[in-house]
Amino acid sequence: MPGTSRASLSVMTTHVPTDLRDPDTLRKAYEAHSKALYNLAYRLVGDRQWAEDLLQETFVRAYTRADTFREGGQVSTWLYRICMNLCYDHLRAQKYRQAASLDAPAPAAASADGSTTAFGATLPSNEKETAAVAEDRDATSTVRRLIDELPERERSVVLLRQYHDMTFDEIGEVLGLTARTAQNCLRRAREKLYFGLKQQGLAPAV
Repeated sequence: MPGTSRASLSVMTTHVPTDLRDPDTLRKAYEAHSKALYNLAYRLVGDRQWAEDLLQETFVRAYTRADTFREGGQVSTWLYRICMNLCYDHLRAQKYRQAASLDAPAPAAASADGSTTAFGATLPSNEKETAAVAEDRDATSTVRRLIDELPERERSVVLLRQYHDMTFDEIGEVLGLTARTAQNCLRRAREKLYFGLKQQGLAPAV
């Protein structure tokens, strides 16, 4: 997906009246920021429906906690922080559910004659697995996977810098970091991405 342009960011960071419990103000904030926040949520959770749900929850949270907005701050920064926290809460809950499901007995699948078979028998064929592995070697999907594997803070910095064209000061404001710390996070993330791509034979020549 293409990154958000600096022109778009200038619109996003335009000061919006801070009374987000006012319906007109909330609507204007939604119109100004919803597209960028949806893109952020989608890049974090990788599912369009969940991204839409998390976007809606972001504005519900902004409405119900409008009194916590720091006067003089940027609404866009505050909304980014809410959205990212919701996304990471969702991802942590998802990991917990997946871990819990591994402890559950494997379900049986009913066959055409009514008998049951082991769940493992319903796995995709080797042919499909081979196709999935081949697709995973594509540079774009590999980069996405490597970004997903980064620690939470480093992944956030990469997404905000690469796809939302934020300055390090803006990233620090969203994540509660200094600009220098945000820079260091990006440097470490780029090193990990480079070596991850190198292992896959996809790293660009230096």
